[in-house]
Amino acid sequence: MLLSRVQREGIDSLAIIGLAKNVGKTTVLNALIAESRSSGVPVGLLSIGVDGEERDAWSGRPKPPIRVPGGTWVATAGTCLDLSGGDWEVIASAPVHSLLGDIYLARSTRPTQVKLAGVPSAEGVRTILRRFQDYGVPLTLVDGAYDRKASASPLLTQGAVLVVGASMGRTLQAVVKKVEETVSIFTLPVVENGLERNAVETALRERALMGVSNGELRSLPFSSLLVDRQVWQAYLTSEEWSALALPGALTDRLTQQMLEIGRPLTLLLSDPTRCFATLPTIRRWYRIGGQIRYLHAVRLVAVAVNPVSPEGFSFDPVEMKKKVQEVVGGIPVVNVVRDAMSNET
Repeated sequence: MLLSRVQREGIDSLAIIGLAKNVGKTTVLNALIAESRSSGVPVGLLSIGVDGEERDAWSGRPKPPIRVPGGTWVATAGTCLDLSGGDWEVIASAPVHSLLGDIYLARSTRPTQVKLAGVPSAEGVRTILRRFQDYGVPLTLVDGAYDRKASASPLLTQGAVLVVGASMGRTLQAVVKKVEETVSIFTLPVVENGLERNAVETALRERALMGVSNGELRSLPFSSLLVDRQVWQAYLTSEEWSALALPGALTDRLTQQMLEIGRPLTLLLSDPTRCFATLPTIRRWYRIGGQIRYLHAVRLVAVAVNPVSPEGFSFDPVEMKKKVQEVVGGIPVVNVVRDAMSNET
């Protein structure tokens, strides 16, 4: 059972992220909520994007509603809470705003449905998580927006479930390849060297580029690599740099420009959600001797698979689970629909 695994690992905030639209994030969210009902563990819910609406805003297809038992905490806009039926007890307002209005903390008084308004900022998510903790909510589920990995940042949540589905590609091989690439990037090693750790901590704190050269921490004379490429490339070839800490994100374009220099460095990032470079580009970087390290690792609790695409096709569920398991190593792979059916029989 997925929720049991989360509890065993002592996680109090869990991000649910997807690699594409319609991969089944809401189904996984509902499975976790259903498990919380069975185990008697109340959960808190918040979303980075709007979720729980009746139809997908892009495709117009029906979406599964978010069903909650009594005692479930939510953080959503007041306009999303139907108070006329007595389903909700509004506990407090939060100093957080969404596109749908001010965010309130509420608790369901009976089984009902809810629409979650997106909390637009990382600081807003932190505020809601703290408020839930103050009220004694043991676990908060953070629903991530389409193609946004930010909620999985270890600076926000303690763990993450990666949801992958048939909507990611027309063939199982293509889907599995995308899963392999994502998990490979998410599981690159963390920084162990003390000087490199100091470099990336300083870069994040001061929003500046920091380098390690000849065993010393050095500040670069520009705050980002968005300045003239020839300028920073010349600077990085001017002495023996061994590591470069980026306060922002690593992209394919930036990695390619680093490849043009031809000098292998260790690139230091905050965490995997800041790495937007693709695996083929990262492999080229490693082939010249470069490395990538994270200050913080993301704890991937599980990979959840959904073999059904809303486009009208599906993969064999047993084969999909097996193929995904082969490329994600020791990370558990779950199919919340079939696993629940197996537990009921």
